Amino acid sequence: MNDEIVRVENLNRIYRLGHEEVHAIRDVNLTVRKGEFVAIMGPSGSGKSTFLNQLGCLDRPTSGRYILAGTDVSRLNDDELAAIRGRTIGFVFQRFNLLARTTAIDNVELPLLYQGGSRGSIRARRLLETFGLPERAEHRPQELSGGEQQRVAFARALVNAPSVILADEPTGNLDSQRSEEIMQLLCDLNRSGMTIILITHEEDIARYAARIVRFRDGEVVSDEPVLDRTVPPAGEIDLPSTEGAPIVGGGRLGARIATTGEYVASAVRSLLQNRLRAGLTMLGILIGVAAVIALVSIGQGAEASVRAQIEGLGTNLITVVPDTSRTRGSGPTGEQLTWQHAQLLRDSIPGLVGVAPEVSQRTQVRFERESRAFNVIGTTGAYPAMRNWEVAEGWFFSEGDVDARAHVAVLGARVADDLFPYRGALGQRVRIGHTTYEVVGVMTERGGFGFQSNDNAVFVPITTAIRRLTGSEQVRSIAAQVGDRAVMEQTRGDIATVLRADIGVRGDGSDVFSIMTQDDVLSTMQSVTGTLTMLLASIAAISLLVGGIGIMNIMLVSVSERTREIGIRKAIGARRRDVMVQFLSEAMILAALGGLLGWLAGTGAARLVAGLMDVAGVISLETVVVAIGFSTLVGVFFGWYPARKASGLDPIEALRYE
Repeated sequence: MNDEIVRVENLNRIYRLGHEEVHAIRDVNLTVRKGEFVAIMGPSGSGKSTFLNQLGCLDRPTSGRYILAGTDVSRLNDDELAAIRGRTIGFVFQRFNLLARTTAIDNVELPLLYQGGSRGSIRARRLLETFGLPERAEHRPQELSGGEQQRVAFARALVNAPSVILADEPTGNLDSQRSEEIMQLLCDLNRSGMTIILITHEEDIARYAARIVRFRDGEVVSDEPVLDRTVPPAGEIDLPSTEGAPIVGGGRLGARIATTGEYVASAVRSLLQNRLRAGLTMLGILIGVAAVIALVSIGQGAEASVRAQIEGLGTNLITVVPDTSRTRGSGPTGEQLTWQHAQLLRDSIPGLVGVAPEVSQRTQVRFERESRAFNVIGTTGAYPAMRNWEVAEGWFFSEGDVDARAHVAVLGARVADDLFPYRGALGQRVRIGHTTYEVVGVMTERGGFGFQSNDNAVFVPITTAIRRLTGSEQVRSIAAQVGDRAVMEQTRGDIATVLRADIGVRGDGSDVFSIMTQDDVLSTMQSVTGTLTMLLASIAAISLLVGGIGIMNIMLVSVSERTREIGIRKAIGARRRDVMVQFLSEAMILAALGGLLGWLAGTGAARLVAGLMDVAGVISLETVVVAIGFSTLVGVFFGWYPARKASGLDPIEALRYE
């Protein structure tokens, strides 16, 4: 019939405990019309609470049909049942079931949010006024008396203008005076046209209803009208209009933003309730992000320093070095790369504007009682001009000094400071190996990378170095400077042709030398530093994974602690998605906040380490975004399982959880 609000046909609920079956309700048939006030009674274990759970769409029947407001809800899925609970049913629980972390007004408005409404509902405020609690709107449940909590629960049940109120022992925790007030309220709601279904085990409470349905052993044993009904005088309840109640199916942007805001606010409240635990959980993410940012920053800074060093060595340089990738003796007999080949290249290739061979050996350099080991480099007079390196004091030795095998030396800035801290270096005589050299110049400070400094070098004519230090004419490299960058590759080929003609090739046709341009060196160094940076960042990212495991652990604990809260949210209309997003929000906030703090810590660590290593720490926006973004994804990844577990909880089992 058109005035039926509840119709149950042959409803059964069977629980399986191991190999046993427990029939909680058996073949129940019941019809409730709109505007009726029905009390359901029975002893403990009679099935009345199980039946109420079926009526409230908190549990599913094993068999039979349940039609609520014209909809067969017996086979609806979880989200469809949640929508029914949120729109059609208002719950009033025995233990109030208010969310402890939220205020009274937040508790009342929560069903609105799950049905597409928004905060600041006029109806929610007026309901609190109707129940005499306007000044208690911002108080939390623990700050309210039992009667006040029950009235807040009534306001929450009515905020979505439901068709049916299900009251489960609403007076069970109240004294007689408060019980009469609650029953007066239920009667007034019934007079206003609201359908009331009440669960109670007290005869005097049941007689406020117009009809009593009695259960025993899961079956309906009687369904009778109340002839001597207790009818209190009409109260002054004045329910507000349905203004503020949600529009069914509303998917407006504002509503979604409001719901998302509730998720975030709820997540923040939960985290603030456990500050120490949340802080320790974030620590893993913080350390991981800080390590990634610091190490990537140092790696990028080192790469920039290497690039600057290579570019500072000079422009348009081609470097020839012996090829040591083959075993010694596999090249043409008796042929090596010598300093005379530098002269050959200079004389044979017109495109070259300078040629500077190098030999080197680490040797003790002494002045009076001071003695230090420095790198002694033998080269030609073209060296400083090709390397864009100026002389600070004195001059660099000339090609005439090279031809004369002169015993002259030019000191790096650090060498001059170490050997002559209290006097000038020019004109002094230093002993290199067993030979005395006159200091004719001091180079400007050049710096270097890490522990390698160009200022720790002593320069002497290459002919002198070969005769007095190395004893071999073989050079470690020949640097050649090209006048026009456009002919770099052509000049490289010309150099190879000249050297092959003079030295020859190996038996397998390979060269005994290698030729590199600055671009080759820069590319190699960038590849090496980039690989090291990624390796270090990957190692640091492991701590992010450890932090993510910490988030998963703490979220699982949170789900366990808040199981009853999840049941309450589902009972008032929360869908699986709502619960899942709420817990995911907590994990994401933990991860994102840990990422932001890690950014600050990583920036400080990068600057500290960069200062100690004497390199520039490069903190790029891309690195920061990737690190924080990755940390947030870690939160989503490791928070997904706890959130999914929370969303999959059965509402009735969650409500029973202690």
